[in-house]
Amino acid sequence: MGRTLRSLEAQSLDRQAWELVIVDNHSTNNTLQALSLEGFFNARVVDEPRVGLTMARLRGIDVTAGDLILFVDDDNELHSDYLSNLLEIAAKYSMLGVIGAGRIVPEFEEAPDPRLLPYTPMLALREASESYWSNDPKDGTVPWGAGMAVRREVADRYHAMILAFPEKQRLDRAGNTLNSCGDDEFSWVACEMGFGKGIFTELSLVHLIGRSRVQKEYLLRLAEGHAFSRSLLAHLHGSVVPSPMPVPSLRLVFGKLVKVLMSEAFHEGSRWLNARSLNLVDREFDAVKRAGIHRFLRTIHG
Repeated sequence: MGRTLRSLEAQSLDRQAWELVIVDNHSTNNTLQALSLEGFFNARVVDEPRVGLTMARLRGIDVTAGDLILFVDDDNELHSDYLSNLLEIAAKYSMLGVIGAGRIVPEFEEAPDPRLLPYTPMLALREASESYWSNDPKDGTVPWGAGMAVRREVADRYHAMILAFPEKQRLDRAGNTLNSCGDDEFSWVACEMGFGKGIFTELSLVHLIGRSRVQKEYLLRLAEGHAFSRSLLAHLHGSVVPSPMPVPSLRLVFGKLVKVLMSEAFHEGSRWLNARSLNLVDREFDAVKRAGIHRFLRTIHG
C-alpha cells in the first residue's frame, strides 16, 4: 500500500485535478489507520463491509463523482505520468468506455520456478508491443483491473447490472476464493452500450507480487478460479461453454504407447512418452482447469 500511495503522490498531474478514495474492504490489520494522506489535495477513506473486489469497486463508484474512475490495487505502482496520459487518451478516444494499461510489469519478491513462468501471466501481467482497441469484448484484449479506467456512464450501468444480477458477483475474488473476470465485465458492459475498450502502451505500472503468489499451490488455485470464471462469463453472455476434456485412462495411455512403439515412427513415440513424463506441471494445471469448468457446471445446474 505504501508504494502505491507514493506512486500516486508522485503523479505529474496537478493534485487538485483528481480525488483519491481508498476503500477499506473489511481490513483487519490496521494498515489504513497508519496511513498518512497529507500529501494529497482531496483524499479520504471509506468503508465497505461486504467482502470482495466487486463490492469494493461498487463502493468506489458510489462515493465518487468524476467522469472518469481509475481503479488501482494496493499492489500497483503507477508510472508518474499515468494520470496525465490517461486524461489525454480519454479525451482523444471518446468512443472508449474502458481504458487499461498496456504495460503491467512484475516485481517479484521471489523469482518464480522456471516451470511456472508460463502461468504467471494469470497474475495480470502484460507487456503489449502496441496499443489496441476494439468494440469486441471477446477478442481477448481487454483492460485488466490494475490501472483500469472506466467512464462514469459505463460504471453506473455496471453498478446497476451487478446488483440486478447477483450471479455476476461471482466474477471476482471474495475472501479466499480466486475467481476473476470482474474486470472483463466492464468491457462487456461498455461494448453493449456502444462504447469500445482499449489498452495503451503509454499507460504503465509495476505489479508488486509477493512470494506466496508465485508458489505452485497458489497458481493452481488461480488457474481453477480462472477456468470457472471464464466459463461463467461466457455463459452469462450467451456463449456455449465446452465440456472439459476427460482425463486419459491408464489403459488408453498404455494402448497408445504400444501402438506408437510398434510403428515405424518409434522416435515419435519416444517424444510423446517424454512429454507425458516431463510435463507433470502442465498436467497439474490442465487438471485444475478441468476442475474449474466442472465447478461452473455444478453451479449452473445445481
